[in-house]
Amino acid sequence: MLNQKHYHNISNEFKTDIGVAEWEGNFYPYYSNIRKMPDEYKVIALTNFIIREGIYQQVIKEVLRLEKKYKNKRIKKSTIYEKAINTIKEYQLV
Repeated sequence: MLNQKHYHNISNEFKTDIGVAEWEGNFYPYYSNIRKMPDEYKVIALTNFIIREGIYQQVIKEVLRLEKKYKNKRIKKSTIYEKAINTIKEYQLV
């Protein structure tokens, strides 16, 4: 997150507003099976989901913890994001 002072400085320097872009419409029009989707696309979709849910900070903290835990294992980044989301969602329900 940008500090408000830095936001205004960058905004004035580039003569434009700064924001977070969200994809609208069909993000994956030709992927009918999510298992065949590339891992990078899954991470983008999961990031968009956690931003909309308002749990971005908690999930990213959990992702960093899980990345340290599974550092030497061959686990996809999207799997780590899914585990982090599930952990945070379970924690919120309790």
